[in-house]
Amino acid sequence: MSNDMNGTIPKIDFAGIDPAAASPGDGDSRWATVRAAVMDALIEHGGFEAVMDDIVAPELRAAMLATGGAAESLFSLPPTTKARYTSEKPYLGYVSSSIPGMPYETFSIMDPLSPDVVPALAGLMWPDTGGDSSFCETMHAYTERVAVLEAMVRRMVLESVGATAEHVEEQSKATSLRLRISRYPAPGGAAAEGRVGLPAHRDTSFLSVLTQNDVDGLEVECGRGSGGWARPALSPCSFLILAGDMLKVLTNGRVYSPLHRVVISGEKTRYSCILFSNPKDDAVVRAVDGAVDAQHPAVYKAFGYAEFIAFCFTREQYRNPNKVEAFAAVGGVDG
Repeated sequence: MSNDMNGTIPKIDFAGIDPAAASPGDGDSRWATVRAAVMDALIEHGGFEAVMDDIVAPELRAAMLATGGAAESLFSLPPTTKARYTSEKPYLGYVSSSIPGMPYETFSIMDPLSPDVVPALAGLMWPDTGGDSSFCETMHAYTERVAVLEAMVRRMVLESVGATAEHVEEQSKATSLRLRISRYPAPGGAAAEGRVGLPAHRDTSFLSVLTQNDVDGLEVECGRGSGGWARPALSPCSFLILAGDMLKVLTNGRVYSPLHRVVISGEKTRYSCILFSNPKDDAVVRAVDGAVDAQHPAVYKAFGYAEFIAFCFTREQYRNPNKVEAFAAVGGVDG
């Protein structure tokens, strides 16, 4: 693990951006300014800290991540109860910290805004009461608000590479959301100076939007891999946004998909929530038309997202940090 922790990632203030605006377009100077900053950050670093005071109220964030909140109540359940939440897909459902090499536990929830998904989870976890209504309300409200921020950023990126309003709408319909809630126990003792909770990897998503309790831990490479590593200390009104491999493909390699990892230290448990946007399983992923021209030929072939995910979980590719290049590159793009 690198000791080069002198990197920094940009911080972008979203103040003045109206998430309810149906079509801000180029005539909105504030939207255009923030959009340019977002694209610059994703090209140069693959991520940034988004500051937006009014997207998630402090009370809602606390209800999700603070002591006694939804995340803690979920993970405090008995192991046999948590193990009821299963999935046939890799690393969906509940993944236990009892698995060798897994010093954390996580719930990964597909389509968390679908009306029956979170209540179904709550019914499994609290069957005697028919589910926890407060838990469901917090999960839905939190996810709904973070999804607004994710959709804004994804739209800004698509507009920056020439996508039409129709393409933005089509791409939105072909996108699914996944919420991952994780618990990283405090290492304490001799390991209190730092323990790898999650090895360095790139996401297979379009975007990920991360929040956490007051315990830092995520480390991100900067400067397309040449600017050291940063350990962002998120404020109560900020979010870490990272580009994944699928956004790199959409932009024909312009956006960078950074390596990132979790290193846990100290004496306090870390809770995090990440909202991922992904292509739907039946989606075909290809570069936006506006991102490909004579000067910028296509660097990835079109491919099915489900086939790519299956490729990622093969024994040969599981630890490959450049999976999308191995699967779909036609030349001319770095890892």
